[in-house]
Amino acid sequence: MPEQSTVRDPRSLFDIDERLAELMDLVADAAADGQEPPAELIEEINEYIEAFQSKVDRIAGYLRWQESIASICGSEAERLYARKKSAEGRVSRLKNMLLHFMLSRGLKKLEGERAAIGLQPNSAASLVVDDPLKIGECFFERSIGFTKTEMQELIYQLPAGELRDRLEARLAEDGWQVNGGAIRAAFANGAEIDGARLVKGHHIRIR
Repeated sequence: MPEQSTVRDPRSLFDIDERLAELMDLVADAAADGQEPPAELIEEINEYIEAFQSKVDRIAGYLRWQESIASICGSEAERLYARKKSAEGRVSRLKNMLLHFMLSRGLKKLEGERAAIGLQPNSAASLVVDDPLKIGECFFERSIGFTKTEMQELIYQLPAGELRDRLEARLAEDGWQVNGGAIRAAFANGAEIDGARLVKGHHIRIR
């Protein structure tokens, strides 16, 4: 009885990996343009994954490769950011030293052979609070968080006037956000919340 031959894909692993990289680049290009990837592209990627299940190692290798690139770039970005902050700190400290040096000596300009350093008045005056205890209470404020229901109850208890009008205007404004933490806590306590639910999704794990 003749042995059944196994149909093999004629493309090399390099060709397959190269095509996968090209497909993922096309997806990235579409995302960068704020567009959804074309259905044909998604279909081709799905066909690739289905047709080459025997090459899972290569797919996993591609994922690990991209993850390592992301990790390296992230580390490099953190290193460059740290260098940026360090350089900015040195610039700020040196400028402060120069400012103190020139002000203490009544100098308006320091001149060298190829450069000059001068005092430049600020475009706007800086506020300096010498004694906060002497400042009127009308200049103090504090951010306090209320739920929409609490805000409504507070307003209903206020007499008519400017303060109530201001709070009612704020209540009617857009920008109220869902407090996800409060909803999760309510679910944990057995409450039922209309319009929200907990869904356990999935993620890809490379072993």
